[in-house]
Order: sequence, then C-alpha cells, then structure tokens
Amino acid sequence: MASVQPRFTAPRGVLAGSGWLHASVTRLVLRLGAVAAAVLATSAVHIPGRPPTVCVLRALTGVPCPFCGGTTAAVHLGHGDLAGALVASPLAVLLLASLPFLDIIPKPAWWGNRRARRAFIVLGLAASELWQLGRYGLLPVHLQ
Repeated sequence: MASVQPRFTAPRGVLAGSGWLHASVTRLVLRLGAVAAAVLATSAVHIPGRPPTVCVLRALTGVPCPFCGGTTAAVHLGHGDLAGALVASPLAVLLLASLPFLDIIPKPAWWGNRRARRAFIVLGLAASELWQLGRYGLLPVHLQ
C-alpha cells in the first residue's frame, strides 16, 4: 500500500502554483502603500470651517459611535503619533493595520463559525464604544 503524501495548495484568494507567494507579497506591498498614502493624505488635509464631527450619531445625540475617532486616528498616524492614534481609536488603528493582510494571512478556524464570528465582532464594537464613551467623558473613566 503506497502512502499518500499531502499536497500543498496555495491559500484561498491567491494565485495557485509557484507564483502564489510572489503575488501575495506584491499585493501586501501594494496594500501597505495604499493604506500609508491614505493616512498621509488624511493627515495633510486641513479643511477650514470643518464641522466638529462627521459622525451622524454624535452630531444628533452627543454620544460617540464605535467608529468615532477614526479620522483623528488616521491624522495622528500620518504625523507618526501612534500613541495619539491609539487614544483616538484603537479600533481604527487595528483595522488600518490589518487591512493589508486580508486574504493573505489565513483566517483562524473559529472564523468559519457564524456565532463565534458575530460574537467577536459584537464584543469588538462594544469595547470600542466603551472606549469612546470614556474618551468623551461620558463614563467615570476618562482616557485623555
């Protein structure tokens, strides 16, 4: 009886064959460049008379959403201020940092479980909302 050798296949979403690694690295470099360009462009834009917020929820209710601070975080990153970006929005920094790696790094096994994926997303958004509430002084803990 002949033994069966496992055959390596390229991760899903990348080119099959010997060029899949090169294609992944090329895509990663292009994505990193796009994120860096977007962050630098955001930090360079100064709009006179800019409204105090672009968040509809915060404009209407005064309560920040989980995504509040994303633009501020991008501006801080564009100026090389990682600490300021993390204070403004850890979620935005995490999303910007992970964006270039989508479809290059395999998803964890639990990601295929819909309930686990939803729980992860809901807990992440809830943590971000609590962070923003503390950042804006709406909780007893102040982050600035």
